[in-house]
Amino acid sequence: MKYFMVLILALFTVGCNNATFTDMTGSGPITLSPRIQQSYDEYLKSNPRSFAVTEDGRTSWGYYYCGDTECRGTSHDSMPKAIRSCEKYAKGKFCKIYDVGGEIVWEKSIKPEEAIKVDLYNPNEFEISTGQKVEFDRYLDLVSIKSSDVNLAFAISKNGEIARTRSQEAAPYNKLKLTVLEICRAKSSDDKCVLYAINDKVLVK
Repeated sequence: MKYFMVLILALFTVGCNNATFTDMTGSGPITLSPRIQQSYDEYLKSNPRSFAVTEDGRTSWGYYYCGDTECRGTSHDSMPKAIRSCEKYAKGKFCKIYDVGGEIVWEKSIKPEEAIKVDLYNPNEFEISTGQKVEFDRYLDLVSIKSSDVNLAFAISKNGEIARTRSQEAAPYNKLKLTVLEICRAKSSDDKCVLYAINDKVLVK
């Protein structure tokens, strides 16, 4: 009976540890900021145990490593310590584990969203006007100073109107595309509005 109880306790403990590991590891698209990427590279050069980061990949990070050749416990035991270190400077944001023992455990893959089809600029249909080019240069100035989690879109109409908008939506930017075209059509008496650019990438048909 005693052996049976010990076995049940051991299985229960393993189940809890697995659940805790899943809860603490991050998932979804993430790009580390240059500052955090540099810290992650330094972490890898140590005796890495756990590396945590905010879900935006840029606000805060925390890691735990073993200074000695041998460490007590497993790398999983250090995960809560890395998260606490990260959240200390995370400005209220949650931190998740990015790496355990030198191996990335953050699940980056998600089901890709299908990109909607919208009309793109076709120089054979009409030529972009001088005024639209001037406005596009101003738009590029905004692109150059935007934060990495913001995306901008630029649309033009056949009769010379322009529209621009921004959002934190990730690729394939479906809502961003529809919004900028809707703004363009509202400003233009001609409904021939086309998407001209996403961020600094000009989209030509």
